[in-house]
Amino acid sequence: MKTLKDLAIIKAFVPEKIPNFVGTESMFDFVVWNLYDRIANGLKSFDLLCDNRRFYDAFLVAGNVLETCAVLSYIKDKQTEKERLENLNKYLARSAAGQLIKTLSWSDDLSKEVVWKAYESGLKLFAPVGDSIIKKQKSDKTDKEIHWDILDKLKYRDGSNADKKSLIYSNYVRPDPQGYVRAFSKTFDRLDNGNFERMYDKYCDFKHVNIMSNGVAAETMEEDIVDWAIEIMAAVVLYLQRYGLKPMDD
Repeated sequence: MKTLKDLAIIKAFVPEKIPNFVGTESMFDFVVWNLYDRIANGLKSFDLLCDNRRFYDAFLVAGNVLETCAVLSYIKDKQTEKERLENLNKYLARSAAGQLIKTLSWSDDLSKEVVWKAYESGLKLFAPVGDSIIKKQKSDKTDKEIHWDILDKLKYRDGSNADKKSLIYSNYVRPDPQGYVRAFSKTFDRLDNGNFERMYDKYCDFKHVNIMSNGVAAETMEEDIVDWAIEIMAAVVLYLQRYGLKPMDD
């Protein structure tokens, strides 16, 4: 039975040892290894949840594992170092922009010290890489110049948070998890049979359902969807084994 074979692949997976980072490593290595660690822990959780027949939770974990693995592939599976660093910067910039928007959503302004400190920290992460996700604009200025002009407006404590969020939304490309998964699905079609993107769409549907509402918490997930998730998690394991990270010297 294919499902049993796929479960055996997942159970047998032994992840690479995560390096002991001391602060001197490259940002690239730090990010990709942390993504790898999240995937490895997710696969372990998926296996345990399946063993305990918590299939709804297992499917949600599987969707997160697939999304994280797609991001890992987006960053590292490029032909040149230049392309890899460009995609790393885009990933960091989108993550930082998302964090800024979350922080700005906490209140109407930055008068509270805790909100201001969190916002300042987000700007420090966003400033060096934000030009990598500038939307196309009719301007003679470079993306970096446009980015710094926007930062000049974002860096002040006064003004409304709504205006600051509007600046970010209107000038920067937002994260596109579906895009990561779509590219991953096409790149590794020989492993996933084209199912990665379809499973991710189903995961997004489930993720946004209020599972505590009447009739949903006790829902029995269809057996074919569970088998589907198991098959794709096995494909993720095969991807990590074939195209994953090589151990770093301690």
